[in-house]
Amino acid sequence: MANCATNNFYARTENRTDLDKIEAFWDNVFNAYVNRQSNSVDGEFTSRWEYPEEEINKLIESLEAKDKIYIRILTHELENEYVSFRIFSQGEWNIKLQS
Repeated sequence: MANCATNNFYARTENRTDLDKIEAFWDNVFNAYVNRQSNSVDGEFTSRWEYPEEEINKLIESLEAKDKIYIRILTHELENEYVSFRIFSQGEWNIKLQS
């Protein structure tokens, strides 16, 4: 069995359409636990081995207001001591930690 990475996420935006897309993405693509607030969504999902970069890039490309959204994702897979912490803000990713 493949090692599963745990991904904790948070996204905040005033754009309701983007928030709906994000909520649906987490739920449909990753079958995530999702908690929706008025202008944010957070939760947890699993991925195989590491941060799911290809899938997340597809999500970002689908958004209407990329420059007005804040997303952070903490990914960890303890068996292999893997950690990734990324923040998407003002249309760009900032990788805080990748090991």
